[in-house]
Amino acid sequence: MMYKTLKVEALKKLVFQVLLSAGETEENAGIIFENLLEDEYMNKPTHGFYRIPSIVEALKTRNAVLPVKISQSNSIFSVDGQRNIGLVAVRKACDSIIAASKEQPLVMAGIFNYISTTGAIGYYTRYLARNGLISIMTCISGATVVPHGGMDPLFGTNPISVGIPYQDNPVITDVATAAISYGQLALLAKAGTSVSPNTILDKEGYPSTDPKDVTERGGTQLPLSGHKGYSLGLVFEILAGLLVGARSKNSASPDTDGALLIAFKPDVFIERNDFDHELDTFLMKIKNSRPAPGSDGIRIPGQYDTISYEKKKQSGEITIMDKVYEDIVSCL
Repeated sequence: MMYKTLKVEALKKLVFQVLLSAGETEENAGIIFENLLEDEYMNKPTHGFYRIPSIVEALKTRNAVLPVKISQSNSIFSVDGQRNIGLVAVRKACDSIIAASKEQPLVMAGIFNYISTTGAIGYYTRYLARNGLISIMTCISGATVVPHGGMDPLFGTNPISVGIPYQDNPVITDVATAAISYGQLALLAKAGTSVSPNTILDKEGYPSTDPKDVTERGGTQLPLSGHKGYSLGLVFEILAGLLVGARSKNSASPDTDGALLIAFKPDVFIERNDFDHELDTFLMKIKNSRPAPGSDGIRIPGQYDTISYEKKKQSGEITIMDKVYEDIVSCL
């Protein structure tokens, strides 16, 4: 694989040019760029700038640019993306949650009718944690994952993320319910690299290690840990699909992905100082516990990524695959 290192400002100029030429607004282009940049900085190129071409294709399907429509009933938000990019719709839902949390201890948002990607959902739980909120988020996407024991794709990779405020480095989990994220498959396919065994099937239902069997030939993805990932993926399909008005991807028309976000203050049950103290004690116990032979130490989920993020941010540069850069340029 060949890589290209660019100044962040140069890449931003290119991405803005591509998005604006496809009909996106400058405000929304800024939201999209910020999200993808952070995913790259967080060592998640699977949810980074390689997604620009698919975002552009989605933008070209819109007949008009409408604002995200947010309806509120007490502490519940129904967020109609109005065919904005998922990155935009969910970020605006987060901003509404943060504003509402000043008066409400718990806020919930269902997001639907958006197009293209939400990016890595850990971006949003981290964003909320930096604003003092614990949050839980799941979303659905195009059906590429089979039920345990089956071969027909009926679910998306349907991830779950939890964010918990902790000093300057929130605790963040972000896990797909598929054995591998679709973004990882796409990048492996671009690089001509095999995928690990027991993660995908070819279109005939047989095990494969060629990611192009999924990205180009109609193959499918296996659920994470067999029946465990299948059961989680199924309930998230219901919660982030049927419940919020996005419906199941398997039976819905195109562009009906959905997301569910629940956020609340750390002091809903105990005093905030007590929560912070107990959390710190617990995490330090984990971090200082004995590493297994051959281990390079124990990490708290999300914090290693945050350290990496700060180093890359200070450099003012970003490194992406040559093929990813070429694909972005080709959108002009």
